[in-house]
Amino acid sequence: MKKLFLTLTIFILSISFYPVKAMEKTADILKKNVVTSGDGLYVDSTIDGRYIYRGGNPNNYIRLGDDLYRIISLEKDGTIKVIKQDSIRMLPWDEAGARYSTNSDDFCTSASGCKSWGSNTTTLDTNGNNVIQMPLEVNGTLKNLPEKEASLNTYLNNDFYNGLSDDVKSLVVERTWNVGPTAYNQTNLSESIKEESAYKWKGKVALMNATDYVKSSTNSECKSVYAYQKNSSCYNNSKTHNYLYSNNDPWTVSPYAFRADIVFNARSGGDLRHDLAYYACGVRPALYLSAKTTLSGEGSEADPYKVSKYIEEVKEEPKDEENNNTNNEVKVDNGQIVEVPSTSAFGSIIIVGLGIACVTGSAVIMGKTTRRREK
Repeated sequence: MKKLFLTLTIFILSISFYPVKAMEKTADILKKNVVTSGDGLYVDSTIDGRYIYRGGNPNNYIRLGDDLYRIISLEKDGTIKVIKQDSIRMLPWDEAGARYSTNSDDFCTSASGCKSWGSNTTTLDTNGNNVIQMPLEVNGTLKNLPEKEASLNTYLNNDFYNGLSDDVKSLVVERTWNVGPTAYNQTNLSESIKEESAYKWKGKVALMNATDYVKSSTNSECKSVYAYQKNSSCYNNSKTHNYLYSNNDPWTVSPYAFRADIVFNARSGGDLRHDLAYYACGVRPALYLSAKTTLSGEGSEADPYKVSKYIEEVKEEPKDEENNNTNNEVKVDNGQIVEVPSTSAFGSIIIVGLGIACVTGSAVIMGKTTRRREK
């Protein structure tokens, strides 16, 4: 009997102190599948702590509500940048004449639209401070920013965003986007990123950057903005090495340096070009998902990732005191089901209590046994 109690005591105490398994976040799970060749998730060699998807068709499909998106990147802070798989419609980046000014000191001096994504109250510098002026070209003369944001900016953050389901909205976080003008003839990708990030805008919905498009390719010849304009191997059969390829000329959020009315877009030919802001081109909205997002699925087109809120943000269901339901599944905000680890902190306390009881019982039995032997 004494040996039995000692064995039970050791077993119960050992499992009572076994750590509670925490649910892993999406980014942490995906980072376990990093590759160095072929389609898949890569370490971003230009930004520390960031991971990007590359290739013609990596398993980065993710379903948000009824719509299919692709994961562009896993950011250092755990947020997930995604872009809609298909264009929602054809729209101008900025409507003709909407922000036109005849003042040479102003930024928007073309009736063909204006390439400023933000306004003089929403454009930021690298430190997050509001700026009222931005150069038309890289390191150029500062010009007065307009009072209104680009028409596509307004559409995406009102009509499009308000059309999302509440479940999807609950996953989207406000984020700082790079909106600085980029030189078309830049052959150094890191310099292009620096140019884009010189000016920023904070909001919930925008577009991919020109450098996002460049980075998504696995073609070793396509390592710069300039290469995607001049090297035919980059845009011939682009869809075989770049999943961001689209056949409806989707806009990027990156302004083209040297003119007030031109913005980069990814042409249906596969190349990275630029069009007048008032032209109607494809619109593929981009979003950032919360760092607490979890997922299920394989990420393929047939079995895309399905997302739900992280376990810490699960809404508690009313407790059924009468039936004392102990099911280990909990329904989250968007109707998805996530598994809650069966060993909870409360359960550990109970097990510890049982362990202490066993230790006490063992001590009592051992004491009685000792007294019997003394007699």
